Amino acid sequence: MKKFVTKKRVIWTIVILLVAGPIVYGVIKPKDPGKNTLTEAAKKQNIKSTVLATGQVVSTTDLSLSFKSGGAVQQVKVKEGDKVKAGQVLAALDQRDQQASLTSAKGALAQAQANYNRVVSGASSEEISVAQVALDNAKNALDNTVKQQQVLVDSAYKALLNSGLSAVAGSGNTGSVTATVSGTYTGSDQGAYKLIIYSTGSGLRFQANGLETSDGIADVTPQPMGIKGLYVQFSSTSVPTNNTWTINIPNTQSATYISSYNAYNAAVETQRSAVAAAQNAVASAKAALDLKKAQARPADLEAAQAQILTAQGQLLAAQAAFDNTMIKAPADGTITSVDVKAGELASALKAVIVLQDIGNLHVEANVSEANIADIKPGQSVDITLDALGPDRHFTGLVQTVNPGATVVSGVVNYKVTASVDNIPDVKPGMTANMTVLVAQKDNVLAIPLRAVILKNGNKVVRLVTDSKKKTYREVGVVTGLEADGGLVEILSGLDEGQEIVTYIKQ
Repeated sequence: MKKFVTKKRVIWTIVILLVAGPIVYGVIKPKDPGKNTLTEAAKKQNIKSTVLATGQVVSTTDLSLSFKSGGAVQQVKVKEGDKVKAGQVLAALDQRDQQASLTSAKGALAQAQANYNRVVSGASSEEISVAQVALDNAKNALDNTVKQQQVLVDSAYKALLNSGLSAVAGSGNTGSVTATVSGTYTGSDQGAYKLIIYSTGSGLRFQANGLETSDGIADVTPQPMGIKGLYVQFSSTSVPTNNTWTINIPNTQSATYISSYNAYNAAVETQRSAVAAAQNAVASAKAALDLKKAQARPADLEAAQAQILTAQGQLLAAQAAFDNTMIKAPADGTITSVDVKAGELASALKAVIVLQDIGNLHVEANVSEANIADIKPGQSVDITLDALGPDRHFTGLVQTVNPGATVVSGVVNYKVTASVDNIPDVKPGMTANMTVLVAQKDNVLAIPLRAVILKNGNKVVRLVTDSKKKTYREVGVVTGLEADGGLVEILSGLDEGQEIVTYIKQ
């Protein structure tokens, strides 16, 4: 027996009793439900609901500026840290070609405007006088042309009538006496002279009928056949009576008739064309004078206005090309980055200057869709910045809530913008922690949210009936604001000071 009970066995027996004893005691001893039940009294307190978000300080003006066209950089007028005004030139390319095009476009617009003014005001008195002189000269030229051409036509006609005139003996003539025509026919009528020989007591005579009626001596010397310039003479004074001769005007049988006829027709055609040309010159000069005297027609005004519009468009295009060689500040701000030097070859649309308004900052943060419905413009925001430490707080207000969603890592978020105090220590790009106060109530009845149980669609709490034994009964409640710290407002169903179960340890 002594050998069996060794020191080592005694030690292990004591250890087992120490460990198993409490366990056995706990199993055997009845449980006290009150010790596993946590309770708390309903009480009035100040509660608030906030939404937390992490964002960044952003400048209201945050612009990356570039040249709209490429080219050699002629000058850079700013450096980092410079404050600039809207419209100020920050950098410029070589502008010589664009300047030439711009000057030309301005000239074209000035010319179009001058033409429009001329159309509106009409011709000057000097221009009208010049046009009147031109019309008078054209009329004089027409008169001279008519006279000259008529002389030429009359001359050709006279040549036609006098071409190869001869006296044709009648078929019943006897003897060998001939008649010869001389002189120049001055009449204009065409026809014939008919001569007949007759005898009187004083000698032989001829009688002329037809184009003229006359009477003369039948002689070997030329005798007038009338008053139109023609004469007749006979080869002998012994002319048989009743012999006849015919003188046709014109003489269509003459060898020169065709050429004379053609010359006359050519003179008539020349007269027609020359007179027509002179008449056209008069009409043109008159129209020019009338145009000078007339008021501007709507069509002329519209054409002149169209020229102005075209010139304006060309000027705008040239101005745009010129402006594209410069970077101008679109707003007031501070230059925070310059990545270009004079003499470099700049590429179009490559950002080379950054402009920010560091004196006008705000905070932007993404808020999940679970909380966005609680955030409204005008709500108070408490802001801390990582760069300045958690003890420095800045106040602001919610400015905007972006209605468009942004998906970040598969989570739907909405951008919220809040104002921030304007102090030198706050700079663009700093990480900001926002606490948005979405609701606040003072002196309201509140309990821990975990004490509220959803049962059969209703909210109930376990109201303690015996504080020592921690017995309870369930009562319905109406809740209000769910606040920070796990609290919830009780609108009805509980009174201040009533004890409720908040947790039962199983």
